[in-house]
Amino acid sequence: MLPELTGIPAHLPHRYPFLLVDRVIEREPGVRAVAEKLVTNGEPYLQGHFEGRPLVPGVLLLEMLAQAGGFLEAESLHGAAIFLAGVQDARFKAPALPGDRLRLEVQAEGAFAGLMKIRGTVSCEGRELCTASLLVKRL
Repeated sequence: MLPELTGIPAHLPHRYPFLLVDRVIEREPGVRAVAEKLVTNGEPYLQGHFEGRPLVPGVLLLEMLAQAGGFLEAESLHGAAIFLAGVQDARFKAPALPGDRLRLEVQAEGAFAGLMKIRGTVSCEGRELCTASLLVKRL
């Protein structure tokens, strides 16, 4: 079952303004998840980043991937938090701008010592914006 059928807030502990996933498109628990985020002009983080040319901060692109990684879990996080424990090989190739519909693709690469390693890509209309390997931990 896709999380939008039960509500993303039922699956992730994040809330506005830090819930950075709008919908889940594909989901194969433990293997792969694809989600979307529509960047609107009203996003609070765009107000000061940067005046006259707003763009999504790179660290928030990584957070979007980490949140999409929460949908790799078979079940809802039931109020448990996940946190970004490590970032490896992050590459920022193009900016994410207001009006962009971001595609957040994550794949599980393994789990060890309470951590899950995921590989993620943020893209927009076929353009790759960001890639990274992340370590996420469930608290």
